[in-house]
Amino acid sequence: MKRLLLLLVFVSLVGFLAFGSTGEQEELDFLLFLPNSGNQFVNEDRAMIQLDKAAGYLMTRNLSPGRISVYGYTAAVVNDIEAMDLSRDRALHVINELQKRGLPGYLFAEPIACGPVDLWSGYTDDEDKGLNRRVRILFDETIPAIQHESETEIADSEFPWWIIPLVLIGVAVIGNIMLLAFRSKRNSTEEIPMVIPAAVAAQPGEKVYVLTEEEIRRHAYELYQQCDGQNGDAVEDWRQSVRELTANYEDQGYQVKLYWEVLA
Repeated sequence: MKRLLLLLVFVSLVGFLAFGSTGEQEELDFLLFLPNSGNQFVNEDRAMIQLDKAAGYLMTRNLSPGRISVYGYTAAVVNDIEAMDLSRDRALHVINELQKRGLPGYLFAEPIACGPVDLWSGYTDDEDKGLNRRVRILFDETIPAIQHESETEIADSEFPWWIIPLVLIGVAVIGNIMLLAFRSKRNSTEEIPMVIPAAVAAQPGEKVYVLTEEEIRRHAYELYQQCDGQNGDAVEDWRQSVRELTANYEDQGYQVKLYWEVLA
């Protein structure tokens, strides 16, 4: 058993090193704004569709607080408008729109004002400059450095060759674990009881169901979708989700406990 535990720890370490997060944020989408505007998109209908899709996708991710970063930019032009304030207003507008679609505010970092840039277009005409009047939606753990790149250009990256020997070692270890498990199963004469993670017996004859954060979040999003995303209230959806799930499991004979009550 001790040997098996050591092998499991080693496999977990190999998996983290080989396939864990690289610390880079993933860009989900970007939206373009009208000149000198902090709350009007170039194409309102298209922007609403983009925001709906972005919110729906982010709701499926198990994100920690502050993991969504929203960057605001302006075109590099000369006028009386403060570019940093305008770029921040654009980022804040997108954050507000995503929150209206059910994303809790605690998932967002502070809006990031990047000011005037020429990263995606030059200065030949106003349409060309318009590609810089954007807001980018990114999520994960770190803030990437701003790079000069075109809209379709993908930065080259070196392949991490050191992963290959770790993966080979991991495969060998997994094979060893599977062999040990097979032998253990053949030699065992006792039936292994099935453990249901959320439903446990608190006392003889009493069943307790632990209502998890993920289950509450998923049902809250379903409630949001039932309203077609109109006049969404993330807090009220969350509370209604807790009430409905609790009532459902109580009708099945469970004593319901919320996940934070168990953690406390």
